[in-house]
Amino acid sequence: MAEAGYRVVPFCPDPHDLEKRLQENHTSPEVLRRISKPLKQLGPAPTKRIREKWGWRLEAYRFFGGIGRALRAWERANSGKIGLVFFACIYDRHFEYFRQAEWLFRFPWAGLYLHARSFRLPGSPVPYLGGLPCPEKIFNSPNIRLVGVLDEHAVEPLKKITCGKPVCVFPDITCEKMPEEWSGTGLAYKVKSFAKGRPIVSLTGHLQWTKGLDLFTQAAGHSGMSEVFFFLSGEINWSEIPIEEKTKLQAEWERLPNLYAHLQQLPEPTMNSVYAISDVVVAAYRRFPNSSNALTKAAVWERPIVVCDGYLMAERVKKFGLGEVIPESSAEALVVALKRMLTSGYYDKLRIRARWEEYRKEHSVARLKKIMKEKLFQNE
Repeated sequence: MAEAGYRVVPFCPDPHDLEKRLQENHTSPEVLRRISKPLKQLGPAPTKRIREKWGWRLEAYRFFGGIGRALRAWERANSGKIGLVFFACIYDRHFEYFRQAEWLFRFPWAGLYLHARSFRLPGSPVPYLGGLPCPEKIFNSPNIRLVGVLDEHAVEPLKKITCGKPVCVFPDITCEKMPEEWSGTGLAYKVKSFAKGRPIVSLTGHLQWTKGLDLFTQAAGHSGMSEVFFFLSGEINWSEIPIEEKTKLQAEWERLPNLYAHLQQLPEPTMNSVYAISDVVVAAYRRFPNSSNALTKAAVWERPIVVCDGYLMAERVKKFGLGEVIPESSAEALVVALKRMLTSGYYDKLRIRARWEEYRKEHSVARLKKIMKEKLFQNE
C-alpha cells in the first residue's frame, strides 16, 4: 500500500513484529516514511463469560466500535483524515455482525474476503468453527469501496450483494525468502540427510484434517512407496481429529521408517527450503474449496504438485499444468500419481508444459501493488 503511494496507519496485534518485518524486508526509506508507527489492535474474540449465542454479536459492537474510536483518536492526534480502512483478512465469523455495529465504526472500508466456501459449497458449514458462511450479511454495506477475493469463481456471485461496488481477484502472494546457508544447515539439510538419496515427497504448512494427513500417511505406508521418503511438517490442529484417528496417525508416524514428522510451526523461509528440496509436493486436501499458498510456493520453486479434484486448486493445476489431479480421499490414486511423478523423465516433460512463470506473475506482489494503486480508491 505504501509503495502504491498511500500513507498507511497499521493497526495490528504485534506492532514490534511488524516493524521488524519491515526492516527485514529492506523496505526503502521513502516507503517507510509513508508508514506511520504501528498501533496495537487485537482481533475479535468474545469473552467466555458470554454465552455463544450472544458472544460474537456483542463482540462486534466492542471490536468495531473500539476500532472506530481508535481511528478517530488518531485523526485528532495527527490532524489528519483516514480515507479508507482496509481489513487485511475478513472471516465470516468475525464479521457476521459487522453491519449491526457499523454505526459505531463509521469509516469507508475495503478488505480481503479470504474464503469463498459459500459459492463453492453452498450450505456447507465452516470447518472447525461450525456455522454457515454469510457474505450477504457483510458486503451489503453502502460504505464499502472494494472487496478482494482469492477465488475468481467468487467474483460474479459476490458482485450481486456488494451494492454495485467492485469485486477484485487478489493474488495469493507468498514469501520467497530462504534461510541463510539453508543448503548446508537447517531443517532442509536434515531432511535430505534422512532421505539418503531417496526422492522426497512433502506435505507442509498449517496441518488440519482437511489437509489429508491420513491420505499422506497411507501413501507413505504403501508397499510401493518404500523407496520414497515422506516429510510431514507443521503445527497440527487436532480439534477435529477423533482421538482414535489421532492415535492411529501417531502410531504410523512412529512406525514407518520412510516418514519423518516434524510437528512444529515452520518459519516461512524454512518452509520455502522444504519446498525447494522436495521432488513432489502433496496438497491433496479434502473438501477444500479455497485458494492455497501451496500452489504459489510450488510455482516459485518449480516443484510438481498433486491436488484433489473438484475445486479451485484443481482448476489452477489443470490450467497452468502444475502437476497432477487425483480423486478426493483416494490413497491408491495418490500412490499411482506419485509413482508417475517420480519416474525418470517426468520432471523434464513437466517443465515443458508447466506455466510456472505465468502463475508466479499472476500471484505476485507486483500484481498486488498494481491492484492497490489502481483499484483501491476508484469508487470514492
